Amino acid sequence: MPTYLFEKINPRVYTESKKDFLMRHILLYSSSVLPRQALAGEIRALGIADEVVETDDFDAACGAMKREKFSALIFDEPTEEQRKTLAQNSGGAPLFYLLSRSVEAPEALIYQKPFRLPVLLTAIIAAAARFEQSDDSAVMIGLWKFSFSAKTLSFETTEIRLTEKEAALLDYLHRKAVPVDRETLLRDIWGYGEGISTHTLETHIYRLRQKLENTGLTFTASGADGYKLVC
Repeated sequence: MPTYLFEKINPRVYTESKKDFLMRHILLYSSSVLPRQALAGEIRALGIADEVVETDDFDAACGAMKREKFSALIFDEPTEEQRKTLAQNSGGAPLFYLLSRSVEAPEALIYQKPFRLPVLLTAIIAAAARFEQSDDSAVMIGLWKFSFSAKTLSFETTEIRLTEKEAALLDYLHRKAVPVDRETLLRDIWGYGEGISTHTLETHIYRLRQKLENTGLTFTASGADGYKLVC
């Protein structure tokens, strides 16, 4: 019996949904290589998420969940002990279990195999959109609470409002532990290809630095190495 019922997916359906909502990043765990790669490949091909983090190591998946916020968490065949761990550590992010049998797991949305992939993807997008618009999706950057959906940085009674691209830039660099070069930022945030001559990035960095003045947050720039957020 097949794990997933793959069928021809109309990319236009998901392209249209991206106009209103784009998942930041998804965590995908499976100890089986082929199902994991197949599902991750479909998500990447449809372009409905900025990034898909995939792993076959459950401990590594839990470590990633502690370090950062995901738009959705997908776990293929988690054991009973693993489900107990996930119930306590999901951080409020929508949790999906892909299972070959029926189990009681109120903490997650369960899809029993075989299932239709478009049904799963539609459910993931809907659940992630609700989560991103909730307070649970906010993260702490230094002493400041950052809400990507509200595009705000707040501390006690102070609130800093960000533009869409400023929020995307802050979110992207916050999730990266190493400097990110200029070409990568232009590609991943603005969708620019190689060889494009523009001062868009430098302008946004300048304006964002001004807004972050006196917050304890800033950016470092090191030539070819790129930009890094410093808390």
